[in-house]
Amino acid sequence: MNDRTHVTIHNTRYEATDAVSYHQDAFPPSQLDLAQLIGPQTDAAMALVKYDTELRQLPRSELLLAPLRARDAVVSSRMEGTISTLEEVLRLEADADEEGLPNTAREADLEVALYARALRQAETALREGYKFSNHVVKNAHRTLLYTGRGARNRPGDYKRQQNYIGERRAQRIDYIPVAPEGLQSGMDKLFAFANMERQEDGILPLLRVAMVHAEFEALHPFEDGNGRLGRMLIPLMLWKQGLLSAPHFFVSDYFESHKDEYVERLRMVSKNGEWSAWCAFFCTALCVQAKANLQTIGQIKAHYEDMRERFRDLLRSRWSTDALDYIFANPIFRNNRFKRNSGIPPQTANSFTNKLVEAGLLRVLIPPAGQAPGMYAFSSLLEIVADPGVNGNVITAPSSPVTNRPLPP
Repeated sequence: MNDRTHVTIHNTRYEATDAVSYHQDAFPPSQLDLAQLIGPQTDAAMALVKYDTELRQLPRSELLLAPLRARDAVVSSRMEGTISTLEEVLRLEADADEEGLPNTAREADLEVALYARALRQAETALREGYKFSNHVVKNAHRTLLYTGRGARNRPGDYKRQQNYIGERRAQRIDYIPVAPEGLQSGMDKLFAFANMERQEDGILPLLRVAMVHAEFEALHPFEDGNGRLGRMLIPLMLWKQGLLSAPHFFVSDYFESHKDEYVERLRMVSKNGEWSAWCAFFCTALCVQAKANLQTIGQIKAHYEDMRERFRDLLRSRWSTDALDYIFANPIFRNNRFKRNSGIPPQTANSFTNKLVEAGLLRVLIPPAGQAPGMYAFSSLLEIVADPGVNGNVITAPSSPVTNRPLPP
């Protein structure tokens, strides 16, 4: 039985005295404090221009950014309590086949791999002309929770019961999202706002992205996966709002490193209508992360050029660049896939693997045994895109991050 100070969920009584409820009929906000936002918004916009300029000039950007996309999936999932390392997820992808991911994988690794697949699926839908809509979001959610623990939480369907955000161990509720009966109207407003262009309402594109993310998290439309899906919308929105030439932006590092402030800023939007403070925080996050991403991309680009020379000198073959491209896009791989998918004659590909191992450019993760192909890692690239939660953050983390998790409906 619920009252104003407590909520009972599955026979567990949660403290709700300080819980903040959804800001009914307050989206989009009627006005923002532009004086507070001009500096952060300008700095973020300039940082994104520099970042996108580098993206446009980056040869084979899809190939070179693949490891960063995997890392972002790892970090975003970790914010929701899913613990995997970049190497674990890339090992899983190396064993994926046309039918999908292996069922024998750890649930945590499956969840992270599905995040990357859901993002690619949403990007494809938007490229095909779909707008942000129930269709796009539900399909991405269905992929995100296709298997593993999330598969029990109605993938692709909006919530039917009230959900809550809080601290399970402390038995405390911090935030109460919109009720199920008000969800569809809230989502309709969200999509209408997300699909608007600046000339329609005067909202700067970057501020629109900030408000869409906050509103999605506030609505919390699904039983599970809302945080990951909400962060997934950020690069897609940046792209569709014309701030990036492709949806390749990785912001989860900053949000994880500043998780306490991230959660509290979102909470204050509903409690006190602090949209401007949230937008300022969001712009700062994108500015700092754009600079960090730019630095990492520069390292990846320089490493690619260095390795192109080394592969050419070592392999002495017209296929050397093809080998490098495949290994950059798949820094952990099975040798049978390399022979089948790299476009290199199988015998030549096999000899390449042996030479690269002997030269110390590839590390053997699983040696070949009989008919079982070996698994190899391109360690030098993995060190550049190292999982920040394992090998040290680019952006300093707070000492006591808040642990906010969705509670069962």
